Amino acid sequence: MAELIVIIIFIYLGLGFIAGFVITFFGVKKLDPAAKEGTIGFKLLIVPGLAVFWPLFVMRWIKGSKEPPLETNAHREAAMEGKQ
Repeated sequence: MAELIVIIIFIYLGLGFIAGFVITFFGVKKLDPAAKEGTIGFKLLIVPGLAVFWPLFVMRWIKGSKEPPLETNAHREAAMEGKQ
């Protein structure tokens, strides 16, 4: 059973790194306009995060989302209060 879990994790991360590199070099322009001008170093830094959260980014890419989601939460509200 433990071996199956490890295999599933490796498959998930393997697909994630493939999707991460594809999104980084082809899709990041559509997902986040601020990242469009990112250097190669920046793009390599975001690959691990994309590899972990790849299903979310693939869905955003398929839907054609142009901006990151801006749901309100306690952290964002506190940050906005500090700016005012």
